[in-house]
Amino acid sequence: MDISKIRDMFPITQVKLPATERCSERKLIYFDHAASTHAPKPVLDAYFDMHTTKYANIHRGEHYLSQISSDLFDHVQDKIGEFVGINDMQNQGLEGIITTNTTSSLDLASHVMAEYPGKVLSTVLEHHSNILPHRRRFEVIYADIDENGMLMLDDLEQKLQENDIKLVAVSAGSNVTGYIPPVEKIARMAHDAGAKILVDAAQRIAHLKLDMKPADHPEHLDFIAGAGHKFYAPFGSAFLLGSQELFDKAPPYIPAGGTVAFVTMENELYLNGPSRQTPGTPNIAGAVAMAEALKFLEGIGMDNVRSHEIQLLKKMIGGLKQIDDVNLVGNVPIDQRVGVVSFTINGIEHDVGARLLDEIGGIACRNGCFCAHPYLLRLLNIKESYAADLRQRLVKGEKVKLPGAIRASIGIYNTDEEVETFLRVVETIAKKKDKIDIPPSELAILCGIN
Repeated sequence: MDISKIRDMFPITQVKLPATERCSERKLIYFDHAASTHAPKPVLDAYFDMHTTKYANIHRGEHYLSQISSDLFDHVQDKIGEFVGINDMQNQGLEGIITTNTTSSLDLASHVMAEYPGKVLSTVLEHHSNILPHRRRFEVIYADIDENGMLMLDDLEQKLQENDIKLVAVSAGSNVTGYIPPVEKIARMAHDAGAKILVDAAQRIAHLKLDMKPADHPEHLDFIAGAGHKFYAPFGSAFLLGSQELFDKAPPYIPAGGTVAFVTMENELYLNGPSRQTPGTPNIAGAVAMAEALKFLEGIGMDNVRSHEIQLLKKMIGGLKQIDDVNLVGNVPIDQRVGVVSFTINGIEHDVGARLLDEIGGIACRNGCFCAHPYLLRLLNIKESYAADLRQRLVKGEKVKLPGAIRASIGIYNTDEEVETFLRVVETIAKKKDKIDIPPSELAILCGIN
């Protein structure tokens, strides 16, 4: 990988943050890829071209632009399938539904499984979006984690055997610790127990290859959900891959225009195929850009992406471990995590720490509970009684500051130098926490940042 050439493809790498009364102008260092990634120029070009030269609604007309737009949109699912190892979606009995974000994809999968008997087995480490959609429809039970933040497979296996499970809902990468559950092994366990598996791939696609496998393979992934804004495409377009038979058996997710073949005043006949679960006008340009982002990653090579990420992870985690008063959240081996590192600084609230990282070094990190409250609270050793008290105070309308951490997440265009700057700033914050009222511009000088 030529990182300098890759960086040149991303306009965001040229951004400088403006000076304020508190801080000097500084170059942006973006470590918030787990929340949203930026798009490179080839993806932005595809998005812009759709809006400027090919803009038309799909499946609605015989005119040239509509035909071109429809063709580009219809091939997006093929590109997604190819990226996860399926080169003949239709012959495999699979299809891709274009949605708006990972949350809507996961909710669609839950909807598709609604008519089948049984419980959902999720895990303690899930993002809320892979818990709450199931809770509103089914009974949900949870596979536990160990003290390191990693999934306990023996507990998952026991709960599969002791309960009538129809769906195992599991992340392919944690947005808190970066932990990569062995989804292939879990798929085999689920299928042996007569269940299907739903994989939340939001934190996986941009970092590490994921193989769906043919439908007759014991480690086949029945559903894969992901979103373009997590893998270098613009906001607003996502996907759910799954069985055409299951999608066609389920009623339309939202009965509306685009989902029907014919409507009278008394009856309606719904379509089969992707249109059945695609109400109204989708984000056509976003979907096309999403496919272009996958082409971009393929052009670089996922093995190269992974090698670069591992290099930066080693430097980041190794450096944080050397700083007094800095605590890593979870203890996941580097080879079992995507580029996500969460940490706390003794004596510094997570929101204050994240703001200082920005003000001192222009470093964009996330802070809070990362929409994974049960997982993070467990890793922070927050007692259930304290969590229950927080909830009651929130119910009463009190202002409550929730526990949390700071998260740095690595992307394809990050560099060794950016990680080194990040570590210097974290160390300065940890060392100067008793004098944190020093202007960030002065702290920046102490960090060697001009």
